[in-house]
Amino acid sequence: MGMLEKYIKFIEEHFTPRVSEDKNGMCVTLKNNSEIVPDCKVWFEKAKRGWNKKPISYRNTYIITNAEVGPLLDFMDIYMGLGEDDFNEIRVVLVHYTMDIIDKHLNGEK
Repeated sequence: MGMLEKYIKFIEEHFTPRVSEDKNGMCVTLKNNSEIVPDCKVWFEKAKRGWNKKPISYRNTYIITNAEVGPLLDFMDIYMGLGEDDFNEIRVVLVHYTMDIIDKHLNGEK
């Protein structure tokens, strides 16, 4: 098992994702199963033309606008003894993991 899969497995074992929607967009909340770690949140907004130079071709395209994942990183550091290089990889994993959750939510999957 590679490190990226190890991070995803750890997150899935210790956190439950929930998606909420409001007028500003969507939010993925990662709730710690033991409720020891504060909730971690990743916010998404519907992409608008002009936010980047590439044309947006999908109607339901969301981008990450903010993230509050410090408690998750601290929790992972305690249990996994992360090094300085690991944090960048974990951020990439979190981006893809939460984007997959949003995709599943938009497609009606659980």
